[in-house]
Order: sequence, then structure tokens, then C-alpha cells
Amino acid sequence: MKRPRIAVVSLFYGESGGAELLASEVSDRLAESGEFEIHVLAHRWKERTGKIVYHPIDFRKWPRMTQKRSLCLSVRKAAAEERFDLIHSHELIDLADVVTFGAPVGLWPRIQGKSGVGLRTIVNRRIERRLLSSRRLRWILANSNQSVRWLREEYPELTRRPVEVQTLYPGVDGGRFAPPGPEAREAARAELAARFGWEPSDPVGLFVGNNWEHKGLGSTLEALRILRQRDCPVRLLVMGSDRKKERWLPVIRSMGLPVGDIAFLGEVGKGREAYFRAADFLVLLSRFESFGTVVLEAVASGLPVIVSARVPAQEILLERAGSVIEDPMDALGASRAMEEWIRNCEARERLVAGALRVARTHSWDAVAAATAAVYRNCLARKMG
Repeated sequence: MKRPRIAVVSLFYGESGGAELLASEVSDRLAESGEFEIHVLAHRWKERTGKIVYHPIDFRKWPRMTQKRSLCLSVRKAAAEERFDLIHSHELIDLADVVTFGAPVGLWPRIQGKSGVGLRTIVNRRIERRLLSSRRLRWILANSNQSVRWLREEYPELTRRPVEVQTLYPGVDGGRFAPPGPEAREAARAELAARFGWEPSDPVGLFVGNNWEHKGLGSTLEALRILRQRDCPVRLLVMGSDRKKERWLPVIRSMGLPVGDIAFLGEVGKGREAYFRAADFLVLLSRFESFGTVVLEAVASGLPVIVSARVPAQEILLERAGSVIEDPMDALGASRAMEEWIRNCEARERLVAGALRVARTHSWDAVAAATAAVYRNCLARKMG
């Protein structure tokens, strides 16, 4: 029997980033299952299974306002040539049967309080509207309940269309991200201390993400400054990249923080779980997130999290598994949460049982199974 040909659109398939991770973890598993013939439409990709057909698609970085339009044209061309049975897009394009959705493109400019709308946003909103009003679209996989609310507020007409909207959280690899035993944690902290010249007993925070100003590094550093004034010095691991990295060293010095207290790790793929085992908490004071997959990784590792209220991943937090800071600029509130978690070892130990439950509930296998069910439903509806 001929297998359904599924096209998965992901510009940088298998690379770092929450959207890229979701696309590759799910699609790799579906390709391995053999039920579907998986085709990936990407600008760059990392091959892991040997069971996926890759199609290079055009992506022009400049001018930025035409990026999504050129992507739409490239996907349409591939779809016309290959005649896929179903298209699942993790990118903003105007042609898909299934789309993974984070937030409307016009939301972030409004959160920023911008008075006008840039040409790039106008172009992308037109593409988004064409996608959500197309007759081909059958299913929207929102990555949080907050995403569903944003979607329905922006496009109330969706309730009158035959389009299913479902929350499907990203997953986590419970084999990699799991609570460490006492010996494993002690070894991880000793290795960290030796590498950066710290003491194994020093409190360590973990900050993960790109575009550090947006992710709240400034507020995080200010919280560390407040803690140092309270005689509670905290070291910080910064994982990820920023185009303006060089500007952060003067910021650190201006706050009176020792530069040696902050370790910039760069992009970390393989072995990143070791840093979760060694840290005392994760901090993500983002000004805006569509989800925040790193929060799921931290919770599965038994690590308390301190997040801003603008991080939808807070929806997966179990009771007393983290602290939510309403204002991402509230460094004082963040410092108090950090100190509470540092000093309350018993509370952190209680996170272990919940961490295992979260990892089971949100496994990548479970996400792949739910996605396969959506594909089957969409294919049946198209044939009917």
C-alpha cells in the first residue's frame, strides 16, 4: 500500500531553536515509524535517520520584508512538482494543511508599544491571513493554550471555519533531561567549578536562549547584583548566542559584578543536559515567547524555573515547581525567587517526582503520536 507523502516545512531543520527542535524530533520519529513518507522542505538540515527525503528551498535573507514571500513561492513550486498528500508547516507560509502555530505576527509589535506597523509586519500579516483563510488548511497545532487565545483574539472568524485548533505542547527527551542522583549532581558541579574557577558549593543559575536582551539577560544580571548586595553571590551560565555579545561585558562591569561570575557557553547541542544537572535554577525573564521549550527541559531535569508571565511554558509547571514573575523587568522579584530556591533545598528535592511525571506526559514519542493522529484525520477528510 502506498504511504501518504507528507511535506514538512522547516527552514533550518534539526538545528538549535524550539521550532526547529519540534519539527525534527517529531518528523524523525514519524519517518522511523514507516507509516508516512516524510519529505522535509528546508534551507539547511541535519540528517539523522536516513529515512527522510530532503528538498532544498529558497530563502533570501535580504531584503527582510520579502523573506516570507520568497519562502511561500518556493514551497508552492515544490508542492506543485511533488504533489504531496499533506503539507505541515512550522514556518509562516500561505499553503498548508496543518500548521504549528506560536503567536500572530502582529502581536510582538503591539507588546512593544510601537505606534506604527512596519512594512515587513504588514507583508507577513497578509501571508498569515491567507494561510488561516485558505480552504486547504484543516488543522492548527498551537504550542500552548495562550497561543490558542492569541489566535482567536486576532482571528475570531476561525470559529466559523472547518479548521480544528488543538494545543499540542512541544516534547522533551526524558532520557537526556532527568533529575540527577546525588553523585551525578556532585560530579557535574565539581566539573563546572574546575572549569570556571568556582567553588562546587557556589549557587549557579542557568540562562538559555538567543537574543539576550529580549530573553531578559539584563534583568537577570540586575537580580544577581541585588543578590550580591545581600551577601548571596550567584554564578550564571549563559547558553546561546547574541549578535551584540560584546556589549554585555561593559554592562556586567557597570553593575559591579565580577566578570568571572558569568560564563558564556555559546551554542550547546550535544551534552547540554550536563549544565541542567549542575545548576540550581533556570531563569527566563523573556519579554515575549511563543512557548519556551527550555522550561520543559528544566522541569524534566528537576530544576526549579523562574520565568516571566510572558512565557507560555508556565502552563506545564506543576504546583510549586517554579516562580512566575509578572513583569519581566522586575529584577527585585526575580532576585527574591532565586534566593528562595537557593536556600530551600527541601523544596527542590520535592520536584523530582513531578519532573518524572512531566517527562512522561510530554515525551517526544507522545507528541509524535498525537501529530500522526492529526495527519490521519486530515488525510481522511481530504479523501472524503
